[in-house]
Amino acid sequence: MPDYSFCRLGYTARCHESVLFGSAVLEGGQAQYVRVPKAGGTLFNLSNPDTWSSALPEQERQKALARIADSSLLMLADILPTGLFAATQALNHPKLQPVLTGKPWPLCFSPASPEGNEVSLTQEDRTLTVAVIGLGPVGICATVSLLDALATRNVPYRIVAIDLLELRREKMKAVYDAIDAAGKGTGEFEVLSADDAKALVNKWTEGVGCNAVLEVVGHPSALTTAYDLVRPFGAIVSVGVHGEPPLPLTGGQLYDKNVSLDFGRCPSRAMFPLAFDLLVKRQDVFGGVGTPASLIDRVVGFEEATDIYRAFDKGDVGKVIFNPWN
Repeated sequence: MPDYSFCRLGYTARCHESVLFGSAVLEGGQAQYVRVPKAGGTLFNLSNPDTWSSALPEQERQKALARIADSSLLMLADILPTGLFAATQALNHPKLQPVLTGKPWPLCFSPASPEGNEVSLTQEDRTLTVAVIGLGPVGICATVSLLDALATRNVPYRIVAIDLLELRREKMKAVYDAIDAAGKGTGEFEVLSADDAKALVNKWTEGVGCNAVLEVVGHPSALTTAYDLVRPFGAIVSVGVHGEPPLPLTGGQLYDKNVSLDFGRCPSRAMFPLAFDLLVKRQDVFGGVGTPASLIDRVVGFEEATDIYRAFDKGDVGKVIFNPWN
């Protein structure tokens, strides 16, 4: 009998029967309908919100489904879940708990601190400094997820969002401006190039570095930048898909800074309920099409596919939805 412990534990990305659309074992396509293997244990029935867990009350879920933009549902395939996964991995990492709990390591894991070990952390100690490298759709979703979580927890922060392309940086700025005050919390937020980000982090922390770095590119140079930015006893969370080139970091480098390095594919199905709640909350970002702050640039018919692919290769458009009924 196959062992489904990975699925039961929530690590759905490592199910031994998982396959990927567009791969050698499961062809992809663009059509009105697709047949999904093992759909009963894979898909969520959006017409029946009782079929998945949510922090939203049942009536709120029903209302959300009625007013949610259809185009935004594309974000739930793996884009928003992956961004949320990166932010969740970072904020729940053991290395960040002294900042988030106000207790030094390892007392941050104890319900009550032993007497005689009291240490008062400064405001600087309690301010979380994070860098997000890569501002494609997943990187933007990671940043939005991070902002939402920190606002909910009322954690003071400094976040720098980084990308080489000015077009992507401008998109990130527009997204941040579109989020209301409740979704931003209390902190500083900047969008910069890699070199400018290093200078800013150095200024913010007096050369100490970031508590965490989210790497959402999948390139050795991005990991090198992440290592340069992270502080000793910091964490690098990488959700970028890395290929054949060897990693640019050695075990000695990680050891010398006590840096933790997390890799891996997002368990999208497990993340779906949390991602859906965030999608509902942030329709100001995810619900639009073709606006400066929207992640979906256009919705077009198949007859425009050739031109759209050319534009995508040139970087002139981002996410485009093909509507076969258009």
